[in-house]
Amino acid sequence: MLQRSRVSLAISIACSAGLTGFAPLLSAQQQLDRVEITGSSIKRIGAETALPVQTITRDEIEKSGVSNVEQLMQTISANSSSGSLTNASASGATTLGLSGISLRGLSSQRTLVLINGRRVSPYGYGFTNDSVSVDVNSIPLAAIDRVEILKDGASAIYGSDAIAGVVNFILRREYKGLEAQAEYGAARQDSGSVARASVAFGVGDLAKDRFNALAVVSYSRERALFGADRKFASSGINVDNNNDTSSGNTFPANFAAADGSFGTRNPSFPGCPGPYATRSPLFDSIGSRGCRFDPSPLVSLIPRSERTGIFTSGAFDLTPNVQLFAEASYSRNETNTRIQPTPISDQFTIPLNNPLANTFPYNAFVGGEDVRPGVSGIPYSTILLTPGSPYYPTAYVISQTGGPTPDLLVRWRAAIVGNRDFTDTSEATRFVFGARGTFGTWDYNSAFLYSASDVKEKVNDGYALYTKILPLLNSGTVNFFGPNTAATQAAIDATEYKGDTLHTKTSLASLSGTVSTQLMQLPGGPLGLAVGAEGRRENYELQPSTGLIQGDLSGYGGNFIPVDKARDVYAVFAEVAAPIVRTLEVNAAVRYDHYQGVGSTTNPKLGLRWQPVREVLLRGSAGKGFRAPSLLDLFAPNTTGVTPPGLNDPLRCPTTGSSLDCSTQFPITNGGNSGLKPERSTNLTAGIVLEPTNYFSAAIDYFHIALKDTISQGIPAATILSDLTKYGSLVRRGAPSGGLPGPIIDIEQTNLNLGETKVAGWDVDLRASSPTTPYGKFVFSLNGTYLSQYDTQNPDGSFSSALDTANNSTGGVIVRWKHYAAVTWSFSSFALTFAQQFQKRYADLPGTFEDPTDPTFKPRQVGSYELYHLQGVYTGIKNLTFTLGVRNLFDKDPPYTNAGGQTSFQGGYDPVYADPRGRFFYARAGYKFF
Repeated sequence: MLQRSRVSLAISIACSAGLTGFAPLLSAQQQLDRVEITGSSIKRIGAETALPVQTITRDEIEKSGVSNVEQLMQTISANSSSGSLTNASASGATTLGLSGISLRGLSSQRTLVLINGRRVSPYGYGFTNDSVSVDVNSIPLAAIDRVEILKDGASAIYGSDAIAGVVNFILRREYKGLEAQAEYGAARQDSGSVARASVAFGVGDLAKDRFNALAVVSYSRERALFGADRKFASSGINVDNNNDTSSGNTFPANFAAADGSFGTRNPSFPGCPGPYATRSPLFDSIGSRGCRFDPSPLVSLIPRSERTGIFTSGAFDLTPNVQLFAEASYSRNETNTRIQPTPISDQFTIPLNNPLANTFPYNAFVGGEDVRPGVSGIPYSTILLTPGSPYYPTAYVISQTGGPTPDLLVRWRAAIVGNRDFTDTSEATRFVFGARGTFGTWDYNSAFLYSASDVKEKVNDGYALYTKILPLLNSGTVNFFGPNTAATQAAIDATEYKGDTLHTKTSLASLSGTVSTQLMQLPGGPLGLAVGAEGRRENYELQPSTGLIQGDLSGYGGNFIPVDKARDVYAVFAEVAAPIVRTLEVNAAVRYDHYQGVGSTTNPKLGLRWQPVREVLLRGSAGKGFRAPSLLDLFAPNTTGVTPPGLNDPLRCPTTGSSLDCSTQFPITNGGNSGLKPERSTNLTAGIVLEPTNYFSAAIDYFHIALKDTISQGIPAATILSDLTKYGSLVRRGAPSGGLPGPIIDIEQTNLNLGETKVAGWDVDLRASSPTTPYGKFVFSLNGTYLSQYDTQNPDGSFSSALDTANNSTGGVIVRWKHYAAVTWSFSSFALTFAQQFQKRYADLPGTFEDPTDPTFKPRQVGSYELYHLQGVYTGIKNLTFTLGVRNLFDKDPPYTNAGGQTSFQGGYDPVYADPRGRFFYARAGYKFF
């Protein structure tokens, strides 16, 4: 087991650096040997290196019953929902439909995603000012042979910027034959159904024909699921948990006196006729006399999507020592998201560069307070209804004032404009061609890579231009409390914008190569050396429409500014694998990176692998990481936006109870920072792998990551508002009035280096199998992660733990324990797999009607999320494989959390990690023609 050939030595070098994508190959047969080593599942010690690598095989992917790569990544225990995004995140946020991976909870921006060992172009947008994250749903599930997760970061081979780790998607290759597969799955009422089909065709045998060519074509379609389809997600009002994420912008409209003589009122109260107006017991309890709008039923829990992917690869043995290879792929994903109509009122800012910014009444009110004649310069999408309008509710206003009829500030839901409806279309292209082989005593592997992502967002309905609709709404001709005339509806329709709004283009072109050889013989084997270099060009372009540049599209929550930036990156690296004695191997590596405009860095890596006896392996590593600020981290222009819904101003809300200060969205400023420093990390791992028998193995690995100068897209607004003693300097207010501080007019959210982040924990990987018996064979696996530390540094130097606490900015949670376990029983032509997906309970966000500073406040616990999946496979007919399965066997709803509605528009649950479909049945058939 411990004897090593020249091939396995090269593999060891590549594995100790990260994964096997760059392992120098001597021939096609040697490549097959490499796959067999890395794919080992039960007898594993011989394949283990100094670094922990989790491998998910194609067989395991199919047994999981997942429909796309996003769902597959949620089965990985090291992948955290906090710091990640799902397709559903586009409901209420401009993510353009990105699905990302967040190893260790350090976000998708610190997780390096590779295809066949090489980088992938970023998606172009995800989190605010995110030009780094990769969309995993651009990788066709049908084309994946296996996934390798390097759980130690700061890879010397693949990049020091892989601070959280590396996820390498190994796509299928060297396949010969023709096979087709089709699948259909649906939950109750056919909501969220999925249909998939794929065809794989390969010709040639490298060993016999000197060539192989493969093509995989896939298509999938997923139907939409809305909040109204699921009871647990049909409302953002939860009285039992003191949480109300409804909105004060309704139809019929709420209003308040512009002169401050009375607060929020609604003529229909307490009737509040739906569907755009409702009663809220929590707001009623504080004396509110306005109606509320609950957006939850109208929000996409799962957007409608269509995905098409084409992947091709080929290899040709030019000579016995030279192999040429190439890869080409194209994917097109189209995602349609629908959410509630746009709110328009004096509660929402419009950018200063909007043509209406210096026009009355849009600049005359700050947080609902009249600031004339000293205009503040902060414009709002104000609707001012005067007594001269035929729709002015004269009788009702007089009943409130006793006679005067002041101008009214209208808080309106644009139901007659329609639900917001937009489509994100992404196209990803990728080309690789290169050569590998031997030259003398050296092995080499070199390639040119071009990868690009092109993403467009198109508005289909529900978005009006402020410059057109606001003058109309302020003309007195619109009825905010009942039906409008056909002429008025036509005028409203004419204010709508339909067409492309955002267009991002990202690309990277790189030339890389590695060479390896054996330098000398050591007591434990040959001393191996690998040296490599890479040069790449990164490009990023953001092209918003004119309306978005001016912040003129209602419902986008701000403006976008064009960006067109590029930079060059160069790297060289070297690594040695030194078998000191038969049982001890030392791996040492160093990497030098130079980022144009940022600077240079040199980072070392050291790994140890000690196998004192056949059944025991001890391993450990230490390394340094470096992540340069991304192009958008540095150069994103300052833009305006709004916070997630459901926030309170702690200085005003308890007194005013106003929808301007309570359970609302506040203006924010986003943007880059050219003065950002690079992030630097220290990564440590130590572990043990036990294989007492051929039928059982256990791996336990400790990890510790210390990240300095953490780049943050501002401090979450909820965090700022929860502790104004620390963060009050980031909040800008209007003029004080009525003995209270002025209303919030801006919260600073521009990029900054925010101290240290410390992460530590344990990974557990258990695998067992039974001997084959007359009753069949059993195979068991469990992959789990226990986090013992996740501390982030505050601006005052103190540290706060983020463990087991809902993320109050982007959703998700960093839980102490998460695992995926599966057992498969196979007998003759049958196989049955039973799996459990588990995440422990955690502390919820405070309800919007709770005060976390109250000494009696105790956070509620979000229940554990425990799903069971069952799948059966029959292979008794030649060349045919038939599969029946059910995910979420017991139809368990996601656990309730206050974060639903506060960090997203989906009420009642957290869409970043929970599947809203419920019990999901699927059937799959695959046939091999030859």
